[in-house]
Amino acid sequence: MSGGMKITGSGSDERIDEFGREHSDKLQSLGKQLVSSLYMLVRSVKLYDPENAIFVKPLEVLKDTINTIIAADNQLVLQAMKESFYLNNMLVKTDYNSLENVRALVAEFQEKGVGGFVLQHPINMDELRNFVWIFSAKNEDDADEDGVMGRKLVNIKVSKWKKIKEKLKDDNEDAVDRKKYAVTVYARAIFYMRTYMERLREGKTISLRTADRFIQDLVDICFEQRTHFLGMTTMDREQDYLVFHSVNTALISIVFGSELGLSKAQLKQLGLIALFHDVGMAVIDPDLMRKRGALSVAEKAEINRAPLRAVEDILSRGGLSRTEVSRLVSTIEHHEDFGTAVKDSKGQIQMIIPKTHLAIYSKILAITNTYDALTSNRPFRDAYGPEIALTLMWSEMRHKFDPELLQVFMKVMAIQPVRVLAKGKRKVTMG
Repeated sequence: MSGGMKITGSGSDERIDEFGREHSDKLQSLGKQLVSSLYMLVRSVKLYDPENAIFVKPLEVLKDTINTIIAADNQLVLQAMKESFYLNNMLVKTDYNSLENVRALVAEFQEKGVGGFVLQHPINMDELRNFVWIFSAKNEDDADEDGVMGRKLVNIKVSKWKKIKEKLKDDNEDAVDRKKYAVTVYARAIFYMRTYMERLREGKTISLRTADRFIQDLVDICFEQRTHFLGMTTMDREQDYLVFHSVNTALISIVFGSELGLSKAQLKQLGLIALFHDVGMAVIDPDLMRKRGALSVAEKAEINRAPLRAVEDILSRGGLSRTEVSRLVSTIEHHEDFGTAVKDSKGQIQMIIPKTHLAIYSKILAITNTYDALTSNRPFRDAYGPEIALTLMWSEMRHKFDPELLQVFMKVMAIQPVRVLAKGKRKVTMG
């Protein structure tokens, strides 16, 4: 037997909290292939002996993926964490249709005491079979660092699940520090937007560099940590609604975009777009913003001019960057309905017919902007709870949003879809 995998033991120097390396599309793609291949093999080995001929092709695919990763990165460190996997310190992003498979694989790892594995040399088929045997229905033992009795591993180093849990407990202080830092960044964003809107009312402008920095910080926090800090978005105050709404929408958009698989650069662009999407409302008479009851025709017209004022603010800064062009488009488009609702005889929506092609940032912003608005206290109504807000968005407001993206958003916000969604699932695509 030659080649090589090993299971990381208590003597390992590797720290599991040092995640968040620079994003790599190539490594991300290889990570998804790796996790997908492992899931299929672990599932199959419950039914068949790994010596069966049906394993030859999938093991070859897995071997090629592993060896490609090692050739590119000089090592392969796969780590199970909660409901996710990290590959060489990078979170393997999971698309909507693969969530349950990933969770099932993590559960299989945990059941056999496997937290992951480390490889520093190319692997061969024999040792891969021995690793897969750990999850066989015939194997009743937990894995040691070198596999299981009779199927020992030479170069695959297996990480023990128990040791990972102990390290996670030891790292609680670091986790608390990261949460404190996230709250600090959030507070900086609130202060900045309050100042920005005050200056806007005075006809002045301030630099966007500060916004650029704290949005990048929020992206880094979201991208590197599975915890999304969405609890911060409940700290809004009614009298400062517009300020908190802008920051909350940016944070929720970053989290949502991360789940959709957007890159760091795309998340930063999306965050900046969401942060400034509603600044045109800042120059509207505060009494009108707080008015209870129906608005007059003139008052509605004043509210409807807000997006144009936001556009004027962008254009007043001169030369347009790519982000500013996207901001222009999204500022207008996110108010557009996604499509026309087709209803049955009982008034229930059966399908949505798209009316026009909207940019992805516009479709994301339409959802996150509406969700934060519905779950915030306003002078004319109390805040809706998350479940009620999403129910409204999926029922009478459903024509306003891309229904496939809305399903993903509901998953992100940890609402059980069975309570809100109609029966049946739709495949989510970024299209």
